[in-house]
Amino acid sequence: MTAMPSIQTLDRLPPVEMNGQTVGRYLVTSVPLARWQESAGEARARLIGQRFDDASHVFVLAEDGRLIGVVAIRDLLGAPETTPLHDIARTAEAYSVPLGADREAAASVAIHSGLSILAVCDAEGRFLGAVPARALMTILRDEHLEDLHHMVGILGKSEAARDALTAAPHRRALYRLPWLLVGMAGSAAATAMMSRFETALSAHIAVAFFIPAIVYLADSVGTQSEVVVIRGLSLTDSALLPLFAGELGTGALLGAMLGCLAFPIVWFFFSSVGLAATVGISLAVASTIATTFGFLMPWIFARLGYDAALGSGPVATVVQDTFSLLTYFVIASWLVF
Repeated sequence: MTAMPSIQTLDRLPPVEMNGQTVGRYLVTSVPLARWQESAGEARARLIGQRFDDASHVFVLAEDGRLIGVVAIRDLLGAPETTPLHDIARTAEAYSVPLGADREAAASVAIHSGLSILAVCDAEGRFLGAVPARALMTILRDEHLEDLHHMVGILGKSEAARDALTAAPHRRALYRLPWLLVGMAGSAAATAMMSRFETALSAHIAVAFFIPAIVYLADSVGTQSEVVVIRGLSLTDSALLPLFAGELGTGALLGAMLGCLAFPIVWFFFSSVGLAATVGISLAVASTIATTFGFLMPWIFARLGYDAALGSGPVATVVQDTFSLLTYFVIASWLVF
């Protein structure tokens, strides 16, 4: 019985193709091989006494090492002794992927073709090894977790973002504390700004009634924009300018709608057109401003290399709240005070 064609070993493969995102990382080379001219009985005899990394399929090779076909082990064991392998082999094209193939794309090929193993070949079609079923399951699991991380706003390129989920509690607190301290400083600035209007508020106490509503609604609109941009940063590398324009228009429209709803209600209960106009206009303007900061903050944090999901929340909130209060008091000083 002549020797089988040899296949390349992993140490001879180009290192650029062995990164974690390609099938090269999951390659096994200890798999059953057979020649195209062999019979089922000859191929079965070759398997006796050998151990393989995966023995679910037999890869049928030409003399120059090119992959010609693939035989499932169940078909090999059930075939008569003299049956030629080419009668029970499946075409190599359905099973074959290049060494540099993306792991997720390769797993998708296996799923759509109903395969439990993939053959990996070079540009000339020479067999290099196989990606077994257990590796395909690992790829699918890793890709699924990565997609879940993207959905909750964890950037795939940020190691700090991953640490924020897996690190010990004290390390997680250290990640988050600096941004909360920034928020505390911003809150102090907002309090100092409100103290400037103490006399005016004392004379027009009804103005103070709407501070929580203005701050909350504007912040909510801005938070929705934060979620949109974090998802955009996680799921796409395309330009964010069109997305920003759309969000800005959406924030302005939401603010105008809230303002129009608030105006008649405030006017009815407080009998003050000035106060009603102040609340309505403030909601429209503050929501637009909050949308701007809610969108820009995560983008700025991502550009600076920080975790947008952790850092932008506290900072954007205090900035939005401060500008919402400033907007409300400025408009109130024109129409009420």
